[in-house]
Amino acid sequence: MVSSHFLKLSLGHLAMVIVSASIPSTAPGSEWVLVGYLNMTDPTQQCPDSWLQLSSPIRSCGKKSNNPCDSVTITTSGAGYQTVCGRFRGYQVGSPDAFRKINDAIETNIETYYVDGVTVTYGSPGSRHHVYTYAAGYEETSYSSCCPCTGGGDPPPLLVGSDYYCESGDPGPGNDMRTFYTSDVLWDGKQCGGDESTCCNPPDLPWFCKTFPSIVYEDLEVRICTDQGNDDENVAIQSFELYIQPNYAAAVASVVAALFVVIIVVVLVAMGGYCIFKRKSNTTWSPMALSPVTYCNNEAELDQPYRMLEDLNKTSPILQPKSSNTIA
Repeated sequence: MVSSHFLKLSLGHLAMVIVSASIPSTAPGSEWVLVGYLNMTDPTQQCPDSWLQLSSPIRSCGKKSNNPCDSVTITTSGAGYQTVCGRFRGYQVGSPDAFRKINDAIETNIETYYVDGVTVTYGSPGSRHHVYTYAAGYEETSYSSCCPCTGGGDPPPLLVGSDYYCESGDPGPGNDMRTFYTSDVLWDGKQCGGDESTCCNPPDLPWFCKTFPSIVYEDLEVRICTDQGNDDENVAIQSFELYIQPNYAAAVASVVAALFVVIIVVVLVAMGGYCIFKRKSNTTWSPMALSPVTYCNNEAELDQPYRMLEDLNKTSPILQPKSSNTIA
């Protein structure tokens, strides 16, 4: 069961139009910001430059290079969020192997190809954090290259845990590495045949929702990954949506901190300007009960407002930069 929510938000760094979202009813809260969207059934939309645009047999986006992964950054505009929801629709191309481990040292590392499929993370390269994974299995059997839900596929690495979906588009047995399997959409909760029958059981498919223990400020990243070349395997994304749930407290705190800085700067610059005016006019006039006698005694004190602002930045807790675990 899903419900629709509408909102427009403009707080702090967050200034995005929040559109309707059919988020699963099991997700916490009711207000969501659309941060990532692709729909290749719309002929006016194009694949990101880092992905390969496929025109046939189904218009979609695949891995472009023979690198382990090709990525797209999903900008969150510095907004604080604690929950991410999304959904993906894709197709199997050739012979992806889900979580099959050829090299344990590599394929349990979030920074590289731990899956043949689509991975959603946050954080920059070298410090990525797992959000969710959409894996593509070899075929609908219990071979080690197939989905874990078949009973025979290799399990996901610990970094993934249970935060994944897996499906194959090939009913098997036998696989053609040159085939684009158009008859079975991946991760839609349908057509899970043979040993793959339980792969369609998660009730929220194709949606996922992930809540983090603390507020996150970093951008999201979507990567298409495979452990072999594109002539052997690929995963084609036809569409996806990614939403964040804004943290209002963080947004309001950002606005308050920014306004506080502006007020302090205005006051201190005005005081500095008054000192200059006082010295040039040789007057003892004291607007707003600020006595120039004690404040503007010598030339050095003309710089005092700026030294005060510098000290404020060093000591005020709300003006300190965010810690590294609260997202770039």
